[in-house]
Amino acid sequence: MAPKWQCRMLVGVASVMLMTGCTSNGATTTVTDDITGTTIPGGSSPSTSQVQPTKLLVWADETRGPIVEAAAQLFEAASGIVVEVEVMPFREIRAAILSAVPTGQGPDLFMDSNEGTGALVEAGVVAPLDLAIRESGFVPVALDAFAYDGEIYAMPFVTEAVALFYNTDLVPAPPADFEALRSVCDGLGLAAAVGVPCLAIPAGEPLHQFPFLAGFGGYIFGFGNGSYDSTDTGLGTPEAIAGATFLNGLYRDGYADGAVDYSTMADLFNQGSVPFMWTGPWQVEAVNAAGINYGVARLPDMNGRSARPLVGSQGFFLNAMSGIPDSAMSFLLDYIATTETMVQLSVATGRPPALLDALAGGSIDRNMEAFGESAANGVPLPNVPEMETVWGPLSDAFSALSGLTGDPAAIMATADGSVREALGTG
Repeated sequence: MAPKWQCRMLVGVASVMLMTGCTSNGATTTVTDDITGTTIPGGSSPSTSQVQPTKLLVWADETRGPIVEAAAQLFEAASGIVVEVEVMPFREIRAAILSAVPTGQGPDLFMDSNEGTGALVEAGVVAPLDLAIRESGFVPVALDAFAYDGEIYAMPFVTEAVALFYNTDLVPAPPADFEALRSVCDGLGLAAAVGVPCLAIPAGEPLHQFPFLAGFGGYIFGFGNGSYDSTDTGLGTPEAIAGATFLNGLYRDGYADGAVDYSTMADLFNQGSVPFMWTGPWQVEAVNAAGINYGVARLPDMNGRSARPLVGSQGFFLNAMSGIPDSAMSFLLDYIATTETMVQLSVATGRPPALLDALAGGSIDRNMEAFGESAANGVPLPNVPEMETVWGPLSDAFSALSGLTGDPAAIMATADGSVREALGTG
């Protein structure tokens, strides 16, 4: 049999295949109806003359596609259902789905990140997933990342969140809390150093600095029972102000530097100039290339509270128009959600796996485990369209906190007011 792996890039919607009911090589097969469970000889339905689909189409990117294909071959051998994996650049998938599905085109399953969940649900192009029998096997925050209006819309395979890099030549063991971090900094004589902060963290960058707010109980939008409430904003709460005050103190006392942006942060750590860097797994490749001896640890506690990073996730969505949703779910739960496949997806993605069995037990390296621990302790990055109104005010607030240009309470009140005004709720 010729390999089905499609080594081509899809270009626009015109190249998207219709989800038809043809079988490979035109052969006649038996088909199991996804709704009734009835086996239909020759692919004909007792209630319709149309041939039922016997092929799953999956969109994956160039990096993860071969892993999905390997799982697909096992599924096909067991079920007789052909799985075709087509390659598309990851960042182009969502737009293509939004164009294709309303016209009856597109794949049965596709990869995407959690922040697009709201847009996909509102467009009616994805179906909620029933993960009840396997739900306890996933990192809870990874499932929450794909929750919308009380339903889960994707099966997660990796998470991502910031953690603490530490130079093991300068710091043998990571600090458990900020009291220990400050002690290390003081011992190295870096707390008051101009231009060389002890903790390299990009000033004004919300993804990196939000853990300080969330660690004290601050939040962006209220979240409960799988739903966000955009009328409930938490940037101006006493808890958010307490976190902002703590962060402001790190800059005021010289442990962090308001002049450090993302590239400066990376340079300082990769040159061995600072003991600590606060960022995510996307920086691992550059640190490895720099030859720095380092480790990764979960974020240090703050005044007895855990720092809680924003957590992103990547997962598989189900096309709302799929003709064989039961088979698609069987493929996901029984062939993708295995320890072996999830570890492979983690390694290929450079992010910790969202499956608990894959995250534990030494299946991945210790640094990646630490990123997973940090994510497991975090809060989901809101996946609602209203999030677009937050990034600007939040960035302005963190820039003011790092620049020591105002009172933390006033700064956070301004940010919260800006979000409410943009949403028409203030």
